[in-house]
This record gives sequence, structure tokens and C-alpha cells, in this order.
Amino acid sequence: MRCLVAIAASAALIGGGAMGASLKEWRQNKAAPIEAAEVDLADFRWEARPVVVMAQSADDADYRRQMEIFASAAPEVADRDMLILTDTDPEAGGTLRDKLGPQGFGVYLIGKDGGVKFSSGAPVEMTRFREIIDAMPMRRREMRAGDGA
Repeated sequence: MRCLVAIAASAALIGGGAMGASLKEWRQNKAAPIEAAEVDLADFRWEARPVVVMAQSADDADYRRQMEIFASAAPEVADRDMLILTDTDPEAGGTLRDKLGPQGFGVYLIGKDGGVKFSSGAPVEMTRFREIIDAMPMRRREMRAGDGA
């Protein structure tokens, strides 16, 4: 059911979000997490692969583990154009939280085309992200063209 919700929401993801973090800022430090509420995904379409990490609070053990995984793999995060978005305040609502509808912790990989490619209710190791992203046709083209590791 959770997967169906994520897939159904994927078509609507690109249109929402508050203005804030810019494409230029993200390019300067691709591995730095950004608050999801500060981002309009439309600004990053065809440029970044958003990874939305949601939890009930920043103290959530799964959230902390996921952020440790990304921090320890910063070069891979940057090489794969992953835009790490965080949302740890369910009370604040927000476009992405409303559309993805996490039940507690959730991590969602969104493709450069704006569609949800993968979701999990548990932390995801970088090896899994690598497998998923590197199998994407767009990523394969990037690697052939020398645009990524």
C-alpha cells in the first residue's frame, strides 16, 4: 500500500514546495542536506535526484542513521546528483509530507524526471542507492558521457 501511495504521489511532486534553496546553492555543496520545506522540486527537475528523508523528529534513530549514511558517503551522494531533503516536523505539514504520506520514518528516492523510484520505511545503505541509481538509463548516459562516477 505504501508503495502505491508513493507512486500515485510521484506525478504531483514537481509542482509544490516553498521557494528557498536554489539550484546554484545545491551545486556548491551537493552533499549538504536541505530542509524539504525550503525547496521547490520544479527548480531541480532534470538536475538532481531528490532523496526525501522524513521522520517524526530529528531525534528519530532511523533518521539519524540515514543521515550518517549520507554523510559518510558524501562523494557518492554528490556524484549521483542526490539532493538530500529532510523533514522532521510532522506538525508543520508541507507539500512533500502531504503527498508522500509517511507513517513515521520514510526515505524516498525521486528521479530527475520527478517520479518516485524507490521508498523504504527503514534506513537505506548507500550500496542500495548506488544499485538503484546506477541502473537508471539517465545515470548510465551520464556515466558514458563522463558526467559522474
